[in-house]
Amino acid sequence: MNGPPPPAAAAVPSLWRGAGALLLALSAWFGGSASAADPLGRFPADPTQVSVAGISSGAFMANQLHIAHSAGIMGAGIVAGGLFGCAVDSVTGDGVLALASLAVGPCMSVPTLLKPVTSYAQIVADFAARGWIDSPGNVARSRVYLFTGQADTVVNSRTVELGASLYRTLGVPASQITFRDRDLPGAGAGHSWVTKNFGNRCDANKSPFINDCLYDQAGEMLQTLYGPLQPPAVQPEGRIVAFDQREFVPGAATAANGLSDTGYLFVPKACESGAAQPCRLSVTLHGCLQSAEILGSEFYTRIGVNEWADTNRIIVLYPQVHATTVAALPAQNASSLLNTNPQGCWNWWGYGSDTRYLTRQGVQIDAIWSMVRRVTGQGN
Repeated sequence: MNGPPPPAAAAVPSLWRGAGALLLALSAWFGGSASAADPLGRFPADPTQVSVAGISSGAFMANQLHIAHSAGIMGAGIVAGGLFGCAVDSVTGDGVLALASLAVGPCMSVPTLLKPVTSYAQIVADFAARGWIDSPGNVARSRVYLFTGQADTVVNSRTVELGASLYRTLGVPASQITFRDRDLPGAGAGHSWVTKNFGNRCDANKSPFINDCLYDQAGEMLQTLYGPLQPPAVQPEGRIVAFDQREFVPGAATAANGLSDTGYLFVPKACESGAAQPCRLSVTLHGCLQSAEILGSEFYTRIGVNEWADTNRIIVLYPQVHATTVAALPAQNASSLLNTNPQGCWNWWGYGSDTRYLTRQGVQIDAIWSMVRRVTGQGN
């Protein structure tokens, strides 16, 4: 079964966007390994000031990363997604059985079929008891921002509400949670990362899934997580760094595990090596059909995060997903189609035969966390 599908309109990006993606692909094809990005570097980032945010499949992954590594993540921003374990059918001795049918059904479209929130809290407790995730007691100190648009036809708003309820069940005080779902123009936001002045009309549910709702989502999110910040830059002065993601995946098998060869990092001038003060680090995850393979630089330069990061000493890590086909899998068999990721989504339903996708041992979670440790100087 294919990954969770956005609206049909999203399947056909605009002509210029498709041309940009084609140029990127041709560049990678003809350049080969000689054009591979440089290794990810170390920067003066405070490991106690790491947050994670994401939209749609990126929101589900942000939630998974937060709960799996709650000892090292101080807050999470969840946009249009994110209820931990909602695609899990059962927990086994060595992982979980997760179903794409649960992802596209109860998780995204029919939340009335979801289990009580206490059931998902029990999954968290079970994982912690097995040593698969950090102690859930860490989650209670977190700051959390959640957003759902009233015009979202891709992920039902009730799923996001239940995600907020799960955070409260895990001990996060209401005073540390910002839940935003109203007070936007017209019918409200469609399935999108919302900005103040860029993207589709506010109620759109189509590519690039970035909507202009006259609302600075990046600003409210980052200030929920980090407290009051300096005003954003009009034009960021920091730099975008492309880096090689292959070293963070076992056997450098990025494509088979739904990851691109190249990720991106935004580095403010104040966060370059030798900076006088340590910086913060925000891991920001795109959604389905939003990777650089499809949108080029649009997601990692136009969602408003870099402007705030530039003036507030926040390094922004933008890991990238790859749209995996059957041909990219190490073995082809009758179940291969179930393990593909044709729309370039983060792994929140166990594709690629990853039975621990939502734990510290999940391939994508482990890769992202290794990137975090590299940037903060804690890992190799």
